[in-house]
Amino acid sequence: MKKKMVPNAYSLIPSQQTMYFMLKYSLHKQVMQIPMSLTVNQKLDFDVLQKAVEIECERNDSMRLRYFKEKGEVKQYFLPEYKIGKIPVVTFKSKDEQEKYLTEDAQKPIRFLKDEVYRIIFFRSYNGGSGIYINVCHLSMDATAVFLFFTDVLNVYNALKDGKEMPEPLYSFKDIIDKEFKYLANKERYAKDEAFYREYFLKDGEPFYAGVHGMDLLEKERKKKKNPNLRVPSAFDPIHDKANLMQMTIPKADADKIMSFCKTNNVSPACLIQMGLRTHVSKINERNPDVYFMELCNRRVTYKDKLTGGCVTQPLPVRAVISEDKTFDDALQQLSDIRTQVYRHMNYPYMASRHLVQEMFNYGMTASPSSMMFTWLPLEFDCGKNWEYEFTGYSMGRYIMPLYAFSMPNLKTGGIDFYYMYRTNTISEEQIKALHKGALNTILKGIKNPSITVGQLLNTI
Repeated sequence: MKKKMVPNAYSLIPSQQTMYFMLKYSLHKQVMQIPMSLTVNQKLDFDVLQKAVEIECERNDSMRLRYFKEKGEVKQYFLPEYKIGKIPVVTFKSKDEQEKYLTEDAQKPIRFLKDEVYRIIFFRSYNGGSGIYINVCHLSMDATAVFLFFTDVLNVYNALKDGKEMPEPLYSFKDIIDKEFKYLANKERYAKDEAFYREYFLKDGEPFYAGVHGMDLLEKERKKKKNPNLRVPSAFDPIHDKANLMQMTIPKADADKIMSFCKTNNVSPACLIQMGLRTHVSKINERNPDVYFMELCNRRVTYKDKLTGGCVTQPLPVRAVISEDKTFDDALQQLSDIRTQVYRHMNYPYMASRHLVQEMFNYGMTASPSSMMFTWLPLEFDCGKNWEYEFTGYSMGRYIMPLYAFSMPNLKTGGIDFYYMYRTNTISEEQIKALHKGALNTILKGIKNPSITVGQLLNTI
């Protein structure tokens, strides 16, 4: 597509550039898309739902984003209007049939440079409910934007069915694009953020790669390069990127304990869960106190931001060196303080911070000190009806990092769902199960006895 056909084109903002970066380290295009479904325990009128999605295309400008390449650079522009066409309706007779059908679509690439930015399917669920499935290009939506899409579509649906006014309008992703470029042009602010990260990365020396698979990847590269002191291996593998998605659940009884502790102690579930994950990872990496995760931050701070679609999310480096003599309570506070620090600089582009780490520690392009990425999705979903809601994520079949874990409240059971998308040539199913069990044991032991030391936890989990 030639530029003259799209006079109001924009470059990708840093969050979108981060998502596009994944294509550089994979031969498979589906690594840059989000496949999710929402099921409700009601028989929805699909004709009205079709109308609701058509209205959503008007309300939500991220659904009208389109992409093209110009001199090797991906550009984007907004369609003034878009007719979505008839959305297919599929009826499933069993859970296996439903999962198989939607997983097959999840693993089929979205051709975002050929005007296919998303695929939407309506379905009659095997359990008598109704569902909406969307598989969307990550440049157009992050996970928070997907949940906003589900929420707004159902709110519009209910307004149509009940003959009431449309819900509050959504805000424009274009405004966020403008704000992002304004930040990049603010050289003083940008320099302050860069100075923070330079000090942040250097103050504890070179990071250590603590993998959820233990020391094997690092030891293999130490032998290959004849360097027993090597601390960071090559973590990206564009060829061997086959991935599996495993779902595990914390039951309601334990979830209630976790959420009660968070509320009483004013700590976020994201921080508490990371404490559990990092403790297990430390244990299986010779009890190394240095654990480095990426936390995917949706960066929606204001009320207006939270009613905006698009891709705003960026990974933030959460590196904590926690000594074994610290109590669980003190270690949790240390981790919380570190997260607060990096959140204050969350607008600094991930790609810039990645290049900074490569420069400071002389890493190659495929090396990374981070062994996993984690996201907590704080679902609060209410469409004004006394309905049961169930969200499901699907395996894309490919992924560039060793592990991406995300968790969210299960609105149907009251538990907490965990999804682990892991690269199968690096991590086994048994290692994911051990990670989940070790993290949960750490959390439950810690909230029961906050005075227990990290060393004692490492001895018992």
